[in-house]
Amino acid sequence: MKRLIPMAILLLSCFCAQAQDSLKVAPKSSPGSNKFIVYGNAEMSYISNTDSKSFGEVNFKPIFLWRISPKLFVEAEMEIETGGGSVALGLEYANMCYAVNPYLTLHAGRFLPKFGAYRGRLAEGFMNRFASKPAGFGDGGIGASVETGVGALGGLPFGDIKILYDLYLVNGPHLLTSTSDAGQFDYEAYISNNNSMALGGRLAILPFSKSNLELGFSFQHKAKTGDLGSADENVSLDMQAIDLNYFQNISGIKSTLRISGELRHQKVGSDAVYLKSDGETKYGFSNSPTAWYLSTSIRPSLVDSKFFRNLEFAYRYSSYTRPSSAPWGGSNLTSNEFAIDYWLHWNSLVKFAYQSKKEEAKTFYASVVFGF
Repeated sequence: MKRLIPMAILLLSCFCAQAQDSLKVAPKSSPGSNKFIVYGNAEMSYISNTDSKSFGEVNFKPIFLWRISPKLFVEAEMEIETGGGSVALGLEYANMCYAVNPYLTLHAGRFLPKFGAYRGRLAEGFMNRFASKPAGFGDGGIGASVETGVGALGGLPFGDIKILYDLYLVNGPHLLTSTSDAGQFDYEAYISNNNSMALGGRLAILPFSKSNLELGFSFQHKAKTGDLGSADENVSLDMQAIDLNYFQNISGIKSTLRISGELRHQKVGSDAVYLKSDGETKYGFSNSPTAWYLSTSIRPSLVDSKFFRNLEFAYRYSSYTRPSSAPWGGSNLTSNEFAIDYWLHWNSLVKFAYQSKKEEAKTFYASVVFGF
């Protein structure tokens, strides 16, 4: 018994020490320890062409970030816009993330697309040097604006070279078969329309030590895109994309040069059958559209004058090759856009842009974007 008393005291001391350590750690995971911050931007535009002159879309897009613990966080964006002639409130994305280690993060929810680079990386108002989207990269074009599903992403260093990767499993696009939209897709469905998921990913390399060049390749495959039980249920969809993003300070002209571009291609299964406007006649067509853009900008960011170093001059050419037999097809769409931007802050600017787009009126845009 006498021997047991010292042992009991020792065990009790160890237990108390562990309890004290637990008390020290507990506050870090208590409800009041969450870290929360709001980012986002507000935007207003003016549009003028031969058909109309109007102050157009007013958008307010707050982005909410919650840090639950060093490994857990949530990101979400809501958008309040007036582009349709009335105020509309929408959920852009809500994504839950778990940082496994510095090289791997798992996520689930509704998130910005990982296919290509434009929408997920360069389309935000203070990132886009222009006041509109490239031809074929918006509504009616190729690729989603958001995806719903799960994914894994991260980066791996190999000396001066860095490799970025994104892999994901999502609901994927729904094939449209109505008379006017036959062969196009609903990319933003919240739920699946059949028992097939879309598998996709993006692999990118940054070959230089200063990471001023990024080259990426993306893919996405879905075996079934039609509604469950329909004649077009088994119509497949394959998409590929390549992208680049480059910047360089040029001391000779005291300026920063930026070049970005992306090429997207889509292949729809040849077994798709649609109905003409009479509701009886069936037909099909080769559905392999391609969209691409190339943009460049130069900003005299190294000059002494504050006014001139805040100016940026940009040009973008884009093209959308549509299937000629599709009801929404016809000749290729091309667009030339010139822009002069003035930076008020690193995430706030005023844009003046002129767009010449095939089959549309030449348009002047002016917009202001404030990031916060």
